[in-house]
Amino acid sequence: MNPIVSVARREALFSVLLALLYLAGWAATAYLVPPDLSLAGWPLWFMLSCLFNPLLFTLLCLLMVRYGFRAVSLGEQHEP
Repeated sequence: MNPIVSVARREALFSVLLALLYLAGWAATAYLVPPDLSLAGWPLWFMLSCLFNPLLFTLLCLLMVRYGFRAVSLGEQHEP
C-alpha cells in the first residue's frame, strides 16, 4: 500500500474519532447537566456545551494537527 494512503487513513481516523468525541461531549454537557445549575447568570449546560466544549476541542484539533499529523510529499516520486 502506498505510504501516503496509510498516513491519510490514520489521520482521517483521528479526525473522525475527535468529531465523535466532540459530539459525545456536547450531548453529555447539554443533556446530563441539571438545568437549574448556573454559572455567572448563564445556565451551566449552555456554558459547557456552547462555550467551553468548542474552545476545548479547538485546542485539541490544534494539538492533533501539530503532533498527530505528518507532512507528506504529494509530488511524483521517481523510483530507480
